[in-house]
Amino acid sequence: MAKTFVSNLKKTLLTDEELETVQRDLSFRPVCAEAAKALTARQIETFNRDGFIGPVSAFDGAQVSELRCDFDAILDEAITAGGDSYSVIDPHLQYGKVYDLMFHPHFLAPLRDLIGPNIACWSTHCLVKLPHDDCVVSWHQDAYYWPLTPARTVSIWLAIDDADCNNACMQFAAGSHLLGKIPHRLTRQEEKNVLRVAVDGVESYGRIVDDELKAGEISLHSDMLLHGSGPNKSDRRRFGVTFRYTDAAVTDLRDWAQHGVMICGQDPRGQWGNPPRPQRG
Repeated sequence: MAKTFVSNLKKTLLTDEELETVQRDLSFRPVCAEAAKALTARQIETFNRDGFIGPVSAFDGAQVSELRCDFDAILDEAITAGGDSYSVIDPHLQYGKVYDLMFHPHFLAPLRDLIGPNIACWSTHCLVKLPHDDCVVSWHQDAYYWPLTPARTVSIWLAIDDADCNNACMQFAAGSHLLGKIPHRLTRQEEKNVLRVAVDGVESYGRIVDDELKAGEISLHSDMLLHGSGPNKSDRRRFGVTFRYTDAAVTDLRDWAQHGVMICGQDPRGQWGNPPRPQRG
């Protein structure tokens, strides 16, 4: 099952040549604070300036414990099926509880302020760094290799475990979302990078900020923001789940929209597949 998730996504990635030549709008669109209902003017200002907001409280202790049990089971099933801790891609296609989380009001309230009334969730992904995991997620802009235009995705990163500097929390280069398309290079095998691309000299693109989150908290970041995470040298696991939301009017240059779900509003292109809620767990 985990291998199926991976193949569904990777088979439609833009080629290396297309990454350089395909026409996409990779500019950041500032958010207007006047119409915001859930976020404060200061939070909107922070998002426009830095490209991210967080931490934001979403789930209490009891809720986090229940979520952790659910996601532990999902990870165990993926590993039993031959996957690894990074291979649970689009679990909303298999698990009803993950599907339901896409509609959680603590997610949607800030998303409406950042994206607008017409929102689709086009991907979910469990990102798990096991204790003493030497893999890295090199610095990158998500929108660089996603076949969507314009770049309007906001990712919610939900901490299932506490995420801090010791167990390889995500890091942001604040303000890098304002620089447009930043040069990426193909990664080298010895770098143990989960991705196939990387950005060098990231310090020149913005102030490095640690996205430290307590379990049950979320952060939200722009798809144009440089981010990454290092190896987990600690004895603690770092389990996060990302939910990727976009303006429903974006153009899908591949077939990723077929697995996407309209969350609210209208689908002006009629492109989102809206797979039904799975009956499993």
